[in-house]
Amino acid sequence: MRRKKIKYLITVILLALTFTQCASTSQIMQSWVGHHKSELYQSWGPPTRITGDGQGGEILIYETYINTGQTSGEVRANPNGSISYTTPQQNGYTRTRMFYVDKYGKIYNWRWQGL
Repeated sequence: MRRKKIKYLITVILLALTFTQCASTSQIMQSWVGHHKSELYQSWGPPTRITGDGQGGEILIYETYINTGQTSGEVRANPNGSISYTTPQQNGYTRTRMFYVDKYGKIYNWRWQGL
């Protein structure tokens, strides 16, 4: 019974941390609305990519690869006596922050993906 309580407590803590991180990221992104893109450039540097927003403005895209470590390779003996080997695999994901900028250079919207 004690194990179930500990497992439940850990799950609740992890969920709370995840929601806190999401709220924090959203607050940071929202704080840029109304600012000129030059201010964002001064703070964050140049974006990784820029694309059109379809309304005469642009979308400034900041991407960062988050490395979550490596899975080790394995050596296995097959039933027929041969040996097979799997190579180590790099694990990670791309964190994306997008700022929508109008034709006057003002940030009017945002979107993010990946913590």
